[in-house]
Amino acid sequence: MMHFHGWMLSDITAAKIMEAVDGMENRRHRLNWEMARDRCIRLGKPVPEYTPKLATKGTLTRHLAILRAIMNMAVQWNWLDKAPKITTPRVKNGRVRWLTEEESKRLFSEIAPHFFLGLCLLSQPVYAAQMSRIWSGLRLTWKKIAWMHPDETKAGNAIGIPLNETACQILEKQRGKHKRWVFVHTSAAYRSDGTKTAAVRKMRTDSNKAWKGALRRAGIENFRFHDLRHTWASWLVQSGVPLSALQEMGGWESIEMVQRYAHLAPSHLTQHAMQIVSFLGAMTQK
Repeated sequence: MMHFHGWMLSDITAAKIMEAVDGMENRRHRLNWEMARDRCIRLGKPVPEYTPKLATKGTLTRHLAILRAIMNMAVQWNWLDKAPKITTPRVKNGRVRWLTEEESKRLFSEIAPHFFLGLCLLSQPVYAAQMSRIWSGLRLTWKKIAWMHPDETKAGNAIGIPLNETACQILEKQRGKHKRWVFVHTSAAYRSDGTKTAAVRKMRTDSNKAWKGALRRAGIENFRFHDLRHTWASWLVQSGVPLSALQEMGGWESIEMVQRYAHLAPSHLTQHAMQIVSFLGAMTQK
């Protein structure tokens, strides 16, 4: 978006947009390198060479969709006569990565409490991260359901998240430690710049370092935090839960979004495949 700072809307063409988007860098990759560079400078170590990394196809698609919406809105406001035609590439869903029973046991033994809550909920790891922040945002009912209001969810819909017994026990153990934050550290630590932190402070729910450290100790590769959601869905489908029920439980907007898990339970098609048996039997008897 900063690429077009100071531009006239009429000068922004579809070709200019595609040219800008095609050269987008992965900002997270750049930020990680900058953090590593600063640390090396503080410690007097050689700075690693920076190698640019392009943004993913999904990132490009999201940016193109935003630009298209902006240009279309400019037309509605009579700022433009006609919006440039912007096409977004279709992003195919990659393979579904989910934990096996053995992998889950290893990860459970290594994970920190606030990440373990996400493992216990599984279905909504994003909401688990939100629930881990403040007690005021955690609304538990006597039916062991945590409610997320529409302004707290991605789809803008209120969602009731069922809590299993383990998740409830984890939350109960945190009560009384802090009046605002659910998960807190209780001992001081040192930052990368050498300064000391406060003894009582909130735990980060977006700490890639803690998450990747747990994965490394558990010997698990190619697994993201969001893959907990895939794990939850995969386990349920393999247990015989229908895709329609899975859609409602997981808060997906359409049945197409859960079709990626259909191949994990091909047994539900067996009864339909058996319908041909009676027909073939009749044919052989003639």
